[in-house]
Amino acid sequence: MAGLRWTPAGRVRSVCDWCDLPLAPPDSEAAASPGEFWYAAGVEATTPHVIIAGFGPGGRFVAECLNKADIPFVLVEKNPETVRTQAALGIQVVQGDITDADVLRRAGIETASVLALAIPDEQAAIRAAAAAHSIRPEVHIIAATRYTSTGFKALQAGADDVIVAEQAVAREFRERIRAFMARKSLGLNK
Repeated sequence: MAGLRWTPAGRVRSVCDWCDLPLAPPDSEAAASPGEFWYAAGVEATTPHVIIAGFGPGGRFVAECLNKADIPFVLVEKNPETVRTQAALGIQVVQGDITDADVLRRAGIETASVLALAIPDEQAAIRAAAAAHSIRPEVHIIAATRYTSTGFKALQAGADDVIVAEQAVAREFRERIRAFMARKSLGLNK
């Protein structure tokens, strides 16, 4: 099962059946300016790839899994320190706002297979879905939102799939309660 779990030391690490890579180190000396693009070894912006917007826990996990599966990706991130760090590690990265059509183009939206909107700003995710859909309706857009109502708005804006945090939390509560009840032989088999 994919997700985050606490290690004995109390640190969060990613765990998954096919993805168990460490998170990137926090600092780097590489320079970046808004909209600047770095190419990783052998991958060009013209090849089919995934665009990951945001490099918080969700975006990092997606990047780790894609990296492990040798699927090319481009990261779009606003934070200049994160951009420098990831560029120094050889990650293809564009510094900028994913809602900006020029930033989407620099990330290769015209050839991308998937756009993963793993950003914390729900309204920006809606705007980014609309911008990407207007440039290239064929790209598969997956948006993360906190609330179901915002998820519906993201779908209306052009997202193909939405991951709603409050629904994921509800499912996780159900699974943990079910597991507890099964361990204690208290029923709740459905």
